Amino acid sequence: MNYEEIGKYLEERDFAYYLEQAMEQVPDNIDIREGSIMYDALAPACYSLAEFTMQLKNVLLETFTQTAQGGYLDLRAEEHGIKRIAATQAIVKGKFTKDDGTPVVLVEGNRFSSIDDDPVYYSIIKQDTDPLYYTLLAETAGTRGNQYIGQLLPIDHFNGLATAELIEVVIPARDEESDDDLRTRILKTYQVNAFGGNVEDYINLTSAIDGVGAVQVYPVWNGGGTVRVVILNNAFGLPNTTLVNQVQEIISPTDDQKGYGLAPIGHLVTVAGPTQKNVAVSLHVDTMVGVSLDSLKSSISAKLEEHFLTLRKTWANHDDLYNYGQTIYRSQLIVSVLQVEGVANVSGVKFNNADADLTLQMDNTKQEIAFLGTVTYT
Repeated sequence: MNYEEIGKYLEERDFAYYLEQAMEQVPDNIDIREGSIMYDALAPACYSLAEFTMQLKNVLLETFTQTAQGGYLDLRAEEHGIKRIAATQAIVKGKFTKDDGTPVVLVEGNRFSSIDDDPVYYSIIKQDTDPLYYTLLAETAGTRGNQYIGQLLPIDHFNGLATAELIEVVIPARDEESDDDLRTRILKTYQVNAFGGNVEDYINLTSAIDGVGAVQVYPVWNGGGTVRVVILNNAFGLPNTTLVNQVQEIISPTDDQKGYGLAPIGHLVTVAGPTQKNVAVSLHVDTMVGVSLDSLKSSISAKLEEHFLTLRKTWANHDDLYNYGQTIYRSQLIVSVLQVEGVANVSGVKFNNADADLTLQMDNTKQEIAFLGTVTYT
C-alpha cells in the first residue's frame, strides 16, 4: 500500500464509517435508531475514532517532505543539513537636523517610528560619515521594513530636533522562507550535492547571507581559481555598495586566496551586482467601450512593473550545468497587460524600439538584469 492509498484508506474512516461498523455488531432486536440508548452510547466513541483517524492522516502527511508543513518541514530540512532562512530586518538611512539645518546628536538605541496606522519602529545603529545622517535598524523583521520612506516620529525626546526623515532603504529585509521554497531546496539535495566550494555550495552559502535575495555564480570566470558571485538584494533589485561589501567580507575578505572567509582555499572570489538593463516598452492598447486609455495608464504601468519584478524573481534560474539566461517575451507581457480591467487588446509591442523579444546577456563578460524603462503608447 503506497502513501496515496494509505491516505485514501484513512479518509474513508470517518464518523459515518465507524458508526455503521459499530451498529452492525448490535443484535437485531435492539433499537439503534438515532436517539436510542444504543445509538447515544456508541456515537461519541465513533466520533472520537474518526477524529483520531484524521489526526493519524495528518501525522502521515507531516512525515513526507512533499507534504510536510511548518515545524515538521523544518525537521525534515535539518536531516539534510538545511535550515529555513529566517526573516531579516531592514537597514535604513535617516536624516536628522535642527532648525538651522545643523546635525542632531543621537546615540545608539534612540527610537523613531513611521507615521501610519500600523507603524514600523526603527532604532539608531550608528552615525554615518556625514553627521546629518544615521543608519537605523527596523525593529520589525520582514519586508514591512522596506515599505516606508518619509517623515519619522521620535519615540524618545530629543532637544533641538526639527526634522527626522527616512530617506533610503540601504539593505532591504526579506520575509521568512516559505514552506514551498524550503521544500524545493530540500528536494534539490536529492539531485545536487552542495560540497567543498562547488557551484551549489556557493549558491546556498550566499543565499543564506542577510540581505541577499538571489545569486548567480560564474566559476572560472577570469581564469583558474576565480569565482564571480553576482547578487540581488532582498527586493530583487540591484545591491548597493554596502551589501556588496558585506557579502564580499563574509565570503572572501582578502584577495590572497587563503580561505579566510566562506570561500575555500585557492578561490579568488569577486562579489558584484548585475548590470541594469532598462527596457523601454512601446505598445498599442485598445480599450473597452466607454473606457479611456488615460484612465488605465497608471494601472498598466503598475502591471508592467509587476511583470518585470516577476522576471527578476526568476533571474537566478539555471540549467543543470549552471548556465543562466533570460528572455523577455512580448507575448507574456501582452498577457500581463490584458489582465488590467478595461483593456480589450494589446498589439505592436516593442522593446527598446525593436520589434522582437529581448534576450539578456548573462555570461562571464556581463550579467544583465531587466528593469522597466519608459512606457510609450502608440
